Amino acid sequence: MRNYLKLAIALILFLPAPKISAADYSDSNFEYKYNKSQKFARVEKVKKKTATSLEVPSKITVDGVSYPVTQLADYLFSDMDKLKSVTLPSSLLEIRSGAFCNCFELTSITIPSKVKEISADCFSMCLKLSEVNLPKNLESIGEGAFMYCESIDIINWPSTLKKIGDYAFYATKLPAMVQLPASCAEIGQEAFRGTDAEWFLLPANMTSIGRRAFSDNFKMTAVNLPQTVSSIGDEVFFACNALTSVSLPSTIGNIGEGVFASCDLLNQVIWSTNLTSVPKRMFYQCESLEWITLPSNVSAIGESAFGECCDLKWFEFPSSLKTIGDRAFEYCGFEEIRLPASLVSVGAGAFNSNHDVREIYIPQSVTSIGADAFNNSPHIELVKVDRAVPPILGTNGFHQYTYFSAILSVPDDAVISYKKASEWCNFEYINENPNVGVSEIKEEERNPIFYDLHGRPLSHPAGIYIRRENNCSSLEIR
Repeated sequence: MRNYLKLAIALILFLPAPKISAADYSDSNFEYKYNKSQKFARVEKVKKKTATSLEVPSKITVDGVSYPVTQLADYLFSDMDKLKSVTLPSSLLEIRSGAFCNCFELTSITIPSKVKEISADCFSMCLKLSEVNLPKNLESIGEGAFMYCESIDIINWPSTLKKIGDYAFYATKLPAMVQLPASCAEIGQEAFRGTDAEWFLLPANMTSIGRRAFSDNFKMTAVNLPQTVSSIGDEVFFACNALTSVSLPSTIGNIGEGVFASCDLLNQVIWSTNLTSVPKRMFYQCESLEWITLPSNVSAIGESAFGECCDLKWFEFPSSLKTIGDRAFEYCGFEEIRLPASLVSVGAGAFNSNHDVREIYIPQSVTSIGADAFNNSPHIELVKVDRAVPPILGTNGFHQYTYFSAILSVPDDAVISYKKASEWCNFEYINENPNVGVSEIKEEERNPIFYDLHGRPLSHPAGIYIRRENNCSSLEIR
C-alpha cells in the first residue's frame, strides 16, 4: 500500500503544468495571440513588412469578447526598413526585446504611459529616429535599447526612471546636455559610450556607474559626480578628449582601473579625501596633467597610474605612500624626483623615460627598486640615497649613461656596501665628483681632442667620452 502511495505522489509531481490557453486572431495588418482566461492580447506578427505607417489597435474583438492589446512580441517590427511611423495604443503594457530594431526609416516614437520598461535592443539601429517620448511611468531602459540611434535630437527623461542598462545608448546621438532625473541611481556598462553629448548632469541619488559608461565621448566637456556615488567601474571616462576637470566624490569607495585614461585635455583633478590608493592606469596618457597633489592617506599608486602623462612635472607624494607600482610614472616630465620618507618599494619601470629629470632623492625607508625604474633618463646628475644598506636594485635600474656620469651620494660609511651591491656597483662615482680632472683640459686647444671622464686623453674615442674643440667641451657617446 505504501509503495502505491509513493507512485501516486510521483505521478502527480511530474504531471505537466496546465498551459494558459492562447488562440490566434488576425486582421488586415497583424496577427495576434489572445488569452481567454486573462483577457489580453499580444501582437505576434506584422503582415505588411513593406508598410511605411502602421497603427496598433487598442483591442481586438473575438466572438463578441474584447481583449485589450497589452503586448508587442519580440522583434515584431524589426528589419522593416521602410517603416516611418507607428502609433501605439494607450492599453500597451509591454514592448518586448528588439521590437523596433533595424527600422532604419523610423523618425519618431511615443511610448504609452503604462509601459514601465524599454526592453533590450528595442530601438537599436533606428538610424533616423530623432524624437523619443518616453512614458511617464518608465522605470528602466534595457540593454542596448537605443544603441546606434544616430539622429536623436529630442528625448525626455521621466522622473520615475531608476536604471539605465548596459549599452542602452551606445554610439547614439543625443542632445548636447543630458540631465538624468533624480530617481536614476544606476548606469550600466557602456550605457552612454560614444555619444556626442557635451555635458552630463547626474542626479544626487546616483550610486553606481558601470564600466566604460561614458567612454569615447569626444565632445564631453563636463560631468558632475554626485557625492552619493560609491562605485565607478573600469575606464568610465576613457578617451573623453574634451574633458578638462573632474571632482571625485568623498563617498567613493570602489573605483575601477583606467577611469580617466587617455583624457587628453584633463588638467585639473579634485581628489576624494577617502581615497587610499590610485588604481591601475587611472590617468594613463592624460597628456595635459601638469601637477598632482594626492590626499595624505594614499598608500599605493597602481601600475601605469600616471604613465605617459608627458606634461606632468610636479607631483606631491603623500606622506603615507608605501608603494609605487610598475611604470606608474613612465614617460612623464619630472625634472626632480623626491620620494617620501614613508615609501618602501618602487616598481619596475616606475620612472622610466623621464628624460628631463636631473636629481633623484631616495629615502632610507625604500628597500627595493624594480628593474628599469629610472632607466632611459640620460640627464640624471645626482642620485641621493639615504639608506645605509643598499636597497635591492633591479636590472638596468638606471641608464648606462647615468652609471658612468652621475654622482651617487650615499652615507659615508656605506660607500663600500654600495660598491659591492648588485647594480649599485655600476656607478662610477660614489660620493665622488665626475668632473675632477676635466677642468685641467687646456683652454687653448683648437683641434678636437678627446678625453675620458677622468680627463685623460684618448687617441681612439669609444663609449662615453669628452670632446674638446674651440674652447667648448661636450659629452658624446659612440
